[in-house]
Amino acid sequence: MVKIAFYRVSGSKKKDKLIEVDDKYIGLQNRREGALIVKFRGPEDDLMEIHDFFDALDDAESVPVDIDSTGPVEYYFRGISPLNDETDEGFPIKTFDVTLQLRREIL
Repeated sequence: MVKIAFYRVSGSKKKDKLIEVDDKYIGLQNRREGALIVKFRGPEDDLMEIHDFFDALDDAESVPVDIDSTGPVEYYFRGISPLNDETDEGFPIKTFDVTLQLRREIL
């Protein structure tokens, strides 16, 4: 089981937050120019905390992402899609997407 960690780094320790998500709920899709679409899919009970984490982020807020403890990569938040209702093998599930942009340093 691979864990993907998302960090909220606000500059205030009280607002900083970490959420770890099991990879069974995630699909990653790289786009051009450093954009990353993170597709979340699973039971409502498991996804609502994840949705609330991203829904509370501000546009362009820093979101380091660490896949399986390989070290955080700096992204910033670009947006979240609405929650969708779907079924998986007859069971109700929720889905939503998050768009992140790779943070590039200007030299």
